[in-house]
Amino acid sequence: MTTLTGGPVRRIPAGSGTGRLSPRDVQILAGLARGHTAATIARHLDTTETSVKSRTRRMAVLWQITGAHHAALVDRAYRHGHLVVIRQRTLPPLTDRLTHVLECTVRGLGARATAADLGISTETVRMHRERLLRKLGAPCMARAVAVAWEAGLLGPASRTEVR
Repeated sequence: MTTLTGGPVRRIPAGSGTGRLSPRDVQILAGLARGHTAATIARHLDTTETSVKSRTRRMAVLWQITGAHHAALVDRAYRHGHLVVIRQRTLPPLTDRLTHVLECTVRGLGARATAADLGISTETVRMHRERLLRKLGAPCMARAVAVAWEAGLLGPASRTEVR
């Protein structure tokens, strides 16, 4: 378990990039999972917004995540045990389309790439993301991923494994 003020250093499993996450990196991931902006995370950690953004980009490169990376970073942090689910939520099931949009988000795909992957327009993807945010009660997609983990929509207990 981690908070914005502390967390363990864990080795990233083989096959998913090399290197180590510092306690500060884990704190940044926890802030993203809570839906905080880089500026808010920086204030909590008594550092600069530039430092938070730089560390976020470094983690994305480390884990070979391109594109819209905040939500993908949060998912990867849960999958590799850097963040753990401490509260279970119950949510109504998502439609297949919303589940597909969530899965694309977890893979780090932006609106255009998601649209191409699903064969729909970017405006439709944006509309589905807005519905997903409302349904999950999240202010941003990174928080939506964390809520999906808490609800069992993602992770080991989910009915589908993200590619």
